[in-house]
Amino acid sequence: KNNIKKTFNEEFINSNLLFLDNKKIDKILDKYRLIDYLKFKKIYPSKLQIIVYEKETIAIINYKKKSFYLTKNGEEIKFFKNSRLEKLPNIFGKQKNFLEIYSVLVEIDFPIEKIKSFYHFDIGRWDIILQDNKVIKLPVKNFADSLKNYIDLRNEINFEKYSIFDYRIKDQLILN
Repeated sequence: KNNIKKTFNEEFINSNLLFLDNKKIDKILDKYRLIDYLKFKKIYPSKLQIIVYEKETIAIINYKKKSFYLTKNGEEIKFFKNSRLEKLPNIFGKQKNFLEIYSVLVEIDFPIEKIKSFYHFDIGRWDIILQDNKVIKLPVKNFADSLKNYIDLRNEINFEKYSIFDYRIKDQLILN
């Protein structure tokens, strides 16, 4: 936040509020990739209020020794140190159809904040590792039904004694 304020002050100090330089604005947007868009409000006679809207990041992609932040819209942003963003779940492997899984998680009100990581396998299937080290092994197809079943089961009395919930075989749940 302080770096962004400093950058805006440097770029727009003593600038004409009626004619802002779009090149300077684009330069700032290129420097800070997490900025979604900006709103400018001119407060006459000599002030400019800048409202910064941030892109919503949903995960950290780790693939082939490179890391990126993934936004809700599927955009990949080069990784940089940020203590707030380090709490995001990690994706290991390709992020193929991840946004589809993420939208299902949101739709069924899955506690996404309890997810530690996602693992993608080349056959097209995903594992979800939770903060408490429980593993949900999803099938390639119909994973939404499996996730809904898991949500229903998590409130059961015997839930705590299992650490692996394997949904890979159609119409079956294997507990371990």
